[in-house]
Amino acid sequence: MNDIRSIIKDRFDKVFSQLRGTKIYPEESKLRVSLPIVNGKGQYIFDIKNATVDGVVEQHLDRNDVFVPNMWGVLIAIKNKATGVETLYPYAPKNNGNDPSVHAVGFVDDQIESLYNGFLAWNVDNQVMLSNYPMEKFRKVPRQQGAFVLNSQDAAVNEGIQSEWTLDKALELIMPRYTIAGTRDHKITVTFPAAGLTFALNDSDYEASLVLYMDGFLVKGGCEYKGGTGANPFGDAVGQW
Repeated sequence: MNDIRSIIKDRFDKVFSQLRGTKIYPEESKLRVSLPIVNGKGQYIFDIKNATVDGVVEQHLDRNDVFVPNMWGVLIAIKNKATGVETLYPYAPKNNGNDPSVHAVGFVDDQIESLYNGFLAWNVDNQVMLSNYPMEKFRKVPRQQGAFVLNSQDAAVNEGIQSEWTLDKALELIMPRYTIAGTRDHKITVTFPAAGLTFALNDSDYEASLVLYMDGFLVKGGCEYKGGTGANPFGDAVGQW
């Protein structure tokens, strides 16, 4: 973890040094775009410039901004339809309604695991950044246990146990130093075998989504500082630094 923090610090220092002398500064931020999981559907296209809901939860990239991602993941969100509250998972939580589970709400079977047999592709305008990134890299399952124990009335209850879990453990380090400019079109596509598969939850009051999540540095107005693209290393930034 210390090595990852060192890499992220180096990236921040590089971004900050290129902005020295301007009134623009990098800030810690995120990109987050969600798409509902649909039975039998095995392709999901995330447009990081157009989040499904613009606000506190969903965060897209504005045209004039730059984003430098450090870590990323394709997560699963379980949302309460009534309250809108979501829980993010870097794996598929299970609850078939019978066996002990650490999750109050989860998928009733293993068909959703097909997600991690697929791949991710990243296209910028007409340029291919990534063509076949393995989805297995995004599957991070913590140690957990569901078990029946007796309460004080000698009735069997489900005791859910799950180890500590943080965002750093849930996300994958992006090895190349990508710089994302809002002036370019970015489409990230997840593809996996899903024909004939169903992805039901054990509680109809909840719904599941796929979430593209990037943790990194946002540079507000980074595409336009110092008079535009001629003197701006971020003006039409794309690819690796």
